[in-house]
Amino acid sequence: MTVFTGTSPHGQGHETTLAQITSSRLGVPMENIEVVHGDTERHQFGTGTFGSRSLAVGGQALMMSLDKVIEKAKKIAAHEMGVDTRQVRFENGTFYVEDIQEREIPWGDVALGAYWAKNLPDGLEPGLEAVSFFDPQNFTWPFGTHIAVIEIDEVTGETKLNRYVAIDDVGNVINPMIVDGMVHGGIAQGIGQALQECAVYSDDGQLLTGSMMDYAVPTAEDFPTFETGRTVTPTTVNSLGAKGAGETGTIAASPAVVNAAVDALKHLGVKHLNMPLSPEKMWRTIQDAKEERRARRSAAARRGN
Repeated sequence: MTVFTGTSPHGQGHETTLAQITSSRLGVPMENIEVVHGDTERHQFGTGTFGSRSLAVGGQALMMSLDKVIEKAKKIAAHEMGVDTRQVRFENGTFYVEDIQEREIPWGDVALGAYWAKNLPDGLEPGLEAVSFFDPQNFTWPFGTHIAVIEIDEVTGETKLNRYVAIDDVGNVINPMIVDGMVHGGIAQGIGQALQECAVYSDDGQLLTGSMMDYAVPTAEDFPTFETGRTVTPTTVNSLGAKGAGETGTIAASPAVVNAAVDALKHLGVKHLNMPLSPEKMWRTIQDAKEERRARRSAAARRGN
């Protein structure tokens, strides 16, 4: 079967997650499910993926369509088994008559009958298709806590990340491996922004960091092992109980690292730092703070005299 989605992934694993939802709801093996996106020749226009909305909004639209398809399939199954639709139950990919488990029809046979159209209830059109749009009444977002432990070399200004701990709550998790990958990738991106990455322009507006030879992208050598974990607080905005996960690390990592650096230098009176925390910038910040502290002490000594 084919799932058409208006979201357009760029590495979030929609093909896997949406196939999982479909497989779980219908009892169809994942290898029999094709997820199609970004193809307006085959399905309607979609607004894409942004704001960590793909699963919370697109996944719910998929669930709505699956429920519509199941309800139509129940009518076909009831007709084939000669019972009232209200007596038919659907579970684990099988339609059966309530209290009579021996009378059952697998999903594949019902789907075949729907398209073969040789024995359909009166007034029911062939096929098992549904289109759904989900417009949530409110927003849903994840929450969590990210903590960074850093060390700053006062001589060189180098900022070293010694430890990073992240506990996030993205509601119900469909695929733990995909969520872990999102969190890890987001943390790496946020740390890169905090410590290294910067768009530098010349006085006449020429981009000086326009290639990987000049733009400082972090490598695995720049990171400690990320310590991650989750709590689960399902949202009520969608029936999946799922929240977005793609931006947890990117939103939290940069302020976590910068706040740790500010805390490390608070004894010097430093209250604010602009990203990225390059060695030169940190060295100058430390020297300026020390000079200012010496000036204050000298002024205080003069007043004392």
